[in-house]
Amino acid sequence: MLLFPLPLRLFFFSLFLLNVQIASASPTNLNTNGYRLARGLPPLPPRDFGQRKPGQDPTPVLRARASPSPSSVVRYTGRLQVRSENRSTIGYVQDKSGLPVSTGSDLVVSVTASLTRKEQLNILATPTTTALPSPFYIGASTQSSSENATIGTGVATTLQLTNVTKTDALSKPVKSDNVDALVESAIWTINSSTKELTAQYVNPDGSLPSTFLVYDNADTQLYLVGDTTSLNATFAPVKLFIVD
Repeated sequence: MLLFPLPLRLFFFSLFLLNVQIASASPTNLNTNGYRLARGLPPLPPRDFGQRKPGQDPTPVLRARASPSPSSVVRYTGRLQVRSENRSTIGYVQDKSGLPVSTGSDLVVSVTASLTRKEQLNILATPTTTALPSPFYIGASTQSSSENATIGTGVATTLQLTNVTKTDALSKPVKSDNVDALVESAIWTINSSTKELTAQYVNPDGSLPSTFLVYDNADTQLYLVGDTTSLNATFAPVKLFIVD
């Protein structure tokens, strides 16, 4: 004897098939935070963290900042001492027009140099009187803008060491702002141990000639030359130092 009529049995059978289809079409998502927490697992990380969504700003992400590095610049300050090749002191560059070498009113200068790279430097004068007119950078100058500004082996050109307009490192000679002359200022390097200053002049064609500093006993002036063998007897090679 049947417990249910045939139509009712067909109805229950249809419900069973429907439940089977729904279960197969919608599998349980086991990778949810609720399911993971129930099993003692940590929650999932946010999926959109730090990403831009349409119409929204991205979640800010904090990053460690690099600490500033120690200073890599050193400043030398003092007087310009002129020494002969046998190391005896000839005198000091004076705080006067033309920068003669003598004693009395010594010019005070400063040089700022990098500790991490080698580059051509400027010597900046800090005059204590009005005897030295501006500009206050110490470099090489021709007597006039029409004069030959090239030095080198076999060339008798002399460039006066005087106060000049500031120029860029490795610049070719440029027309001075205040006098009719071709000048360069950033021609110097400094030995951090001995504080000796050496010059590297740049010719108008961009070449880098051997550059010598010489002292003229006749007019007590300093000059830059490219060949010491072509000079007269009053000139002598010298060295330049920053001293206290």
